[in-house]
Amino acid sequence: MRAASGGQTLTVRRTWRPARHSRCDRPKPSVFAYRWPVKPFDVQHPIRGNFGDPRTISSSALGADVPSTSGSFTFHNGVDISVPDGTPVYPVASGTASVGYADEVIVRTRDFRTFQYFHIKPEVRPGQHVVAYRTVLGRVNPQWLHVHLSELDGFRIHNPVDPGHLEPYRDHTIPSVQSLDLSNPSGTSVDPLSLHGEVVIAAEASDLPSIPVPGLWLNFPVTPALVSWKMADASGATIVPPTTVVGFRRTQPPNRDFWRVYAPGTYQNFPDFGRHKYFGLPGRYLFNLTPQPLDTRRLPNGFYDLTVGVADVCGNRGTLTERLRVQNGRPAH
Repeated sequence: MRAASGGQTLTVRRTWRPARHSRCDRPKPSVFAYRWPVKPFDVQHPIRGNFGDPRTISSSALGADVPSTSGSFTFHNGVDISVPDGTPVYPVASGTASVGYADEVIVRTRDFRTFQYFHIKPEVRPGQHVVAYRTVLGRVNPQWLHVHLSELDGFRIHNPVDPGHLEPYRDHTIPSVQSLDLSNPSGTSVDPLSLHGEVVIAAEASDLPSIPVPGLWLNFPVTPALVSWKMADASGATIVPPTTVVGFRRTQPPNRDFWRVYAPGTYQNFPDFGRHKYFGLPGRYLFNLTPQPLDTRRLPNGFYDLTVGVADVCGNRGTLTERLRVQNGRPAH
């Protein structure tokens, strides 16, 4: 429970449920499966950046970013594998190499997949045939402390840690929902126990890496693979059916939908605001539950339970349920 305005008390309930039969512990055989691009290949390595994490560079003041803010707001299109600088990076599948940006090597395979390896100094030439786990593509550049791995299946970006792809991958951490943020369409906060008119709802949620990341990135948050919500009245009758905000388990929306998924005030770990790098500041992940505001005028006055659920690719789940009160016109008793 937590306090609300006017001396009233909000009722908040949270649950954490580990996966009983994790999809990651017993992945089905898959022709798309591959091992890690760094040695040892058959051992899981720490991932400090998840698929779908927000990647933000904003011209605004810290945490004041909104859809109209100039800057760069994108979804992280791969995973950041934490390794020491200078670590050799190998292809996870054989194919033909090309060099993209100065620190990117691209490998295209015969089965129409493309793998991208960022933040390495290339040691292959364009057009070279490279062999999985044998050819050194390059070495991790100084100060990066990770290699970024992206997978494209045909023309669609795919989450590398979707079971049946990057293996072995296990995750027994449980994502959580920290809080709800309620405001009117102009951005002014509203009392959750006195809702009226149109309401915009966001949920702050995060996960922890499956393996602790060494060094400065220890315990920094990553994004859940699934965020959804629902709402019921005091009798338990459904008002808003289970609604998916975003699912990153397999793929992700285009970057133009960033502000439909994330809410204003979202920023990444070590964020960049107004040309200032906030070194060591954890990210804040606010998910936009209501791209179209919830019109409480269509609801009878009274109490409602809003539940936000989050999950990772392995099936670990967390929820937050908060009791809200609608008061349009005459207050409800």
